[in-house]
Formats: sequence, structure tokens, C-alpha cells
Amino acid sequence: MAIDPDVIPPSSSEGYDSARFVPKWGFYLAISLGVFVLIGILKALLPLIVMSLLVGFIVRQATK
Repeated sequence: MAIDPDVIPPSSSEGYDSARFVPKWGFYLAISLGVFVLIGILKALLPLIVMSLLVGFIVRQATK
């Protein structure tokens, strides 16, 4: 005996009116990963920015 699934006819708008379900833990996981990636990028770029400013200052002082 086969099971007939509930089929929504093409003329029905039920599929468009339904709300998507996103679990809360998925939302929080995405936010957490985004924060960790942002912190990682800042940790990688901040020393480069500080060193370039320091080298620029040293070069400016040396060419006075």
C-alpha cells in the first residue's frame, strides 16, 4: 500500500504564503561565526596597519 503525500496544486497560493523556518540556533551560529571571522581579520590587519604607520613615521623623521 503506497502513501499519497499531500500535494499542493499549482493554482494554490499556499506555497507562497508559507513562512520559512530558520532555527534560532542557526541564526546564533551564523552571528557567532561572523564575529569570529571579523575578529580574525582585525587581528591579522591591525599589526600591519600599526607597523606601516610606524615605518611611515620613521621615514618622515629620517628625511627631515
